[in-house]
Amino acid sequence: MPAPERSAAGDGDGETGAGGRSGPSVWEDVALSDGTTVLVRSVEPRDAEELAAGYQLLSDTSAYQRFFAILPRLSPQQLRFFTQVDHHDHEALGAVAPETGQGVGIARFIRSDTDPTSAELAIAVADDWQRRGVGFQLLRTLLRRAREENVTTISAEVLTDNSALLGLLRHFGPVDTEVSGTTTTATLRLPRTPTSSGGSATGTARRGPRS
Repeated sequence: MPAPERSAAGDGDGETGAGGRSGPSVWEDVALSDGTTVLVRSVEPRDAEELAAGYQLLSDTSAYQRFFAILPRLSPQQLRFFTQVDHHDHEALGAVAPETGQGVGIARFIRSDTDPTSAELAIAVADDWQRRGVGFQLLRTLLRRAREENVTTISAEVLTDNSALLGLLRHFGPVDTEVSGTTTTATLRLPRTPTSSGGSATGTARRGPRS
């Protein structure tokens, strides 16, 4: 079972210092499959309180899919880890509902310590926003950022029965899987350019599948 600090994957969401930015900022409106628009933007240290509140709203199923455990709350150490990122070796993007300012999803990659071209993925989406395309748009933008940071291989450790996330990954290319009991390691090799199923790199993106 992965430790919470690891980038264990969720449904289809060591410390990096004080959150100093080394990668470019992301700030773009994207259209979901139902026509709703959400803002996808870079996660910053000021998002810690919102992230803590969002975790408390996850169902037990969504929390378990993300952490392989049901935690009573995110600890201060976890919140620092999840929000104080350098946007280079550790990138994190959040989806925000513009009308309320509420965070509705988060995705991240963490570069491998042993292979700088590989990174591990994690994603979580608020239950009320699942199957509307939030996961697709977060992952689309995150994979673009991965390519910009010279990451060519993305892996995710998921529960074997988490068909939603496995299906989401397959929208972006062939996925190799390795099953070990109740968990599966899914590996996606990134194409040099985005697939046709993605949206635009900036501004309002085209609608994706209901993930």
